[in-house]
Amino acid sequence: MDEYTIREFLARDYPKVVAGVALLCGSRAMAEDAVQEAVVRAWERSERGESIQSLPAWTAVVATNMVRSRFRRLRVERRERLRTGGMPAPVTDGWPAGEAAEDRAVVLAALSALPRRQREATVLRYYLDLDVVEVARALGVTEGTAKTTLHRARRTLLAALGDTGGSDRDEEMNDHAEP
Repeated sequence: MDEYTIREFLARDYPKVVAGVALLCGSRAMAEDAVQEAVVRAWERSERGESIQSLPAWTAVVATNMVRSRFRRLRVERRERLRTGGMPAPVTDGWPAGEAAEDRAVVLAALSALPRRQREATVLRYYLDLDVVEVARALGVTEGTAKTTLHRARRTLLAALGDTGGSDRDEEMNDHAEP
C-alpha cells in the first residue's frame, strides 16, 4: 500500500466508512477517531510488508473492533462512576449531516432495535458495501451465519420501516452472488 492508495481511500471511501462506524457507535467523533486510528494501523502494517486486500473493508473492521473495545471500557468506567456516585457521560448523536431529522430518527430506532450482531452486519453489508464474506470475517462467523443474520435483519427492518419497493428476495440473491 502506498501513499496514493491512502489518499484515494481518504478522498473516496473515508467519509462513508466514518458514517458507517458512526451508525454503529452513535458518535461521529468516536467513529472518526476509530477510522483514523485504523488508517494509521493500515499504513504501519504496509510499512512492515503486510498486505491488505481491501483498505475500506479492513479499515471498517478494525474501526468497528476499536469502537467495541471503547464501549467495553466505557461500560466499566460508567459502572465505577455509578458505584462511587459520579454521573455517566452523555451519549451524542453521530449521524451524518444533511439527512432529514425524521428519517434519521426512524432509521436509528429501527437499527437500534436490532440485536447487536444484526445491526453490525447490516451496516457493514448495506452501508459500507462489504460483501458477505467480508461481513462474516468482520463478525467472526461463517458465511452461512452472516447470510442468516442479514436475512433476519432485513425481515425485522422491513417490518419496522415498511416496504420501500425493494424485494427481500433480490437482496438475498445479492448476498449469494459471487463478488
